[in-house]
Amino acid sequence: MSPQPSPKPDDPRRRRASAHLRVVPVPPPVAARPVATSDKRFTLPSRAVLAGIAALVIAAIAGWWLGGTAGAPDAVQAPEPVVVIGGMQLEIPGEWTPARPAPGMDAAGMATFAPAAGLPMRARLVTGPPADASLIPAALRTQLPAELPPPRRARLAGLPAWTYGPMNDGKRMFELTVVPTTAGVLAVECSASPATWNAALGCEAGISALGSAGGNALRPAPDLAFRQRAATVIRTLDGRRVAGRAALARGQRRAAAGRLARAHSAAATALAPFAVPGATTDTVAALRRVAAAYDALGSAAGRTRFVAARTAVIRAEADLAATLKRLR
Repeated sequence: MSPQPSPKPDDPRRRRASAHLRVVPVPPPVAARPVATSDKRFTLPSRAVLAGIAALVIAAIAGWWLGGTAGAPDAVQAPEPVVVIGGMQLEIPGEWTPARPAPGMDAAGMATFAPAAGLPMRARLVTGPPADASLIPAALRTQLPAELPPPRRARLAGLPAWTYGPMNDGKRMFELTVVPTTAGVLAVECSASPATWNAALGCEAGISALGSAGGNALRPAPDLAFRQRAATVIRTLDGRRVAGRAALARGQRRAAAGRLARAHSAAATALAPFAVPGATTDTVAALRRVAAAYDALGSAAGRTRFVAARTAVIRAEADLAATLKRLR
């Protein structure tokens, strides 16, 4: 079939070629909350102090972190150890000691501690982007069962969190708590042998403060990981889509339609692990329908098939736009 004539400047097809997809918004961060302590050594810094030190305080941070004291207590106790993992600062109990992870249980950027001397207990701390809708960092998710129990609402260092477990993998009992932030997810796993599990249960409560120089805490939600990932995926797709549709308007149908089909298919593949039933799953399906429609457009032969394929593209694009709108 001969190439279709290029549309005139006022042709509606040319105007559609410049339309943009809207980026899916991420829920706003939650406010920092003070950590309840018995000795009142922790305070919530003011907004002015936070701006001045250019460090986001996710939970209440000890006064000495800011170069002074939080108050004027009668007796000053030694600060708890502070560890840095993936750009996050965590205050851990003084009795936690670095430990060697069990074989096959290590990962890049992971820190392992023994919460109690002499007991087969471990606390693993890891940060990173979520692997899927569970909000568990990718470095840890591959070591866990494919099917997880539903998460329970929890708090870690005063911040909203999800907790999975307790679970038994046949060798150990373990429980996992995750705190999502705009800079990644912090995961704390407590594990022990079944005989000593009661002593390890709730070890994450020992983390009394959490800080990050580049992130805000977020409230866990089933579609949170999808929204975070979609922000980048949709922005990338939008650029390819505008360029591809402009090429279509210039009459480069086969090549442009093929590129558009691959761009939408790649976006669907990137978002699929984060989708949950509802609008996010519908978005992945809508992306795949657009990909199929452009693929058919590129191979359509004859006037009748071309018109039908072009109509299918218009409908699929409209469906995708409506689906993305449901996520706002």
